[in-house]
Amino acid sequence: MSEHIDDLLRENQRLKARLEKLDSKKKRSNKRGIFKFVGTLIAGKNLKKSIYNSINEFNQQHKISIETTSNLVASLIRRITRIGVIGLLLAILPTTLMFYQNNLLKIQNSKIETQTHLAEASRRSTQMFIMGEVLSDVNSELKNSSSSRLSNTLAGRIIGLSRAMKPYRYMVGDKLIDEPISPERGQLLISLCKSKISSSFFVDEILQESDFTKSELMNAKLRGATLRDINLNEANLSGSDLMNVDLQNASLKNTNLSHVDMDDVNLINANLEGANLTGAFLIRANLKGANLTNVVLDSVKVDRADWLLHIRDKLKIRGAAELFETYKIDSVFYYQASKLKKPMILRR
Repeated sequence: MSEHIDDLLRENQRLKARLEKLDSKKKRSNKRGIFKFVGTLIAGKNLKKSIYNSINEFNQQHKISIETTSNLVASLIRRITRIGVIGLLLAILPTTLMFYQNNLLKIQNSKIETQTHLAEASRRSTQMFIMGEVLSDVNSELKNSSSSRLSNTLAGRIIGLSRAMKPYRYMVGDKLIDEPISPERGQLLISLCKSKISSSFFVDEILQESDFTKSELMNAKLRGATLRDINLNEANLSGSDLMNVDLQNASLKNTNLSHVDMDDVNLINANLEGANLTGAFLIRANLKGANLTNVVLDSVKVDRADWLLHIRDKLKIRGAAELFETYKIDSVFYYQASKLKKPMILRR
């Protein structure tokens, strides 16, 4: 019995030795397979075969034929091209990933910016409640005042409110507007113009100290209003009715006045530097002492055919010489209601 057990133990040891030997061969085979795969990947089967044929032919004939050399060169070119393409793809991949990541960051930053501006717009809109209270107090004081003047306290509140209503960007459709602007300032100004405050008090005690820059006043009806000394720099008044408005000494730098009706407007000593008056009406406008430097006058309707010469030579308005070189009066605008024709300014 003991002899049988000894035989089994010896057989077990022999089997273990054989298994270890097989495992060792398998590992060596795997290593050779990896090296073979890498070598084939780098050199390629055709290149390997071409090299073998070249060496074999040289050993046998001590020279290499043109055909064998051509095959070797062609295999080398194909291999170099393949490696170059693979290298290019490997080089492009990180760059592509970087661009994709940057694009995602831009989208994320855009959404963060939009949320920030929307939060700011929501905060600004709460000032409408404050404006409602101020205008209610204006109405109450005017009812009890025979002089159409306000108390100094209420005038100070109006001035402070105009300065607190900062411009901001808000959503139109699914996009933020390009430049910040203040709709609240525009509404405040319209309300004050309609409140029948004494013109002299309105100018001296409110407009001279208030801030109405970047006000949104598109299509506003301000006909006949007194807005002397007002600061409307960079405001948007496109399409508004400013007929017979008193804008003496007003600051309108870089203001959007496109398609505005400014017939009989008083612009004495007003600063319109950089303003856009495209398509505006300037019939009988008083421009004495005004600054028209870099003003845009495309398709502006005027009341005389020598308007450009008149503002340059007689009124001697700042910027008129440059306007004369840039524009000409070469068309007419037809008023369908009155059947009148008025000169229109076009670019040279």
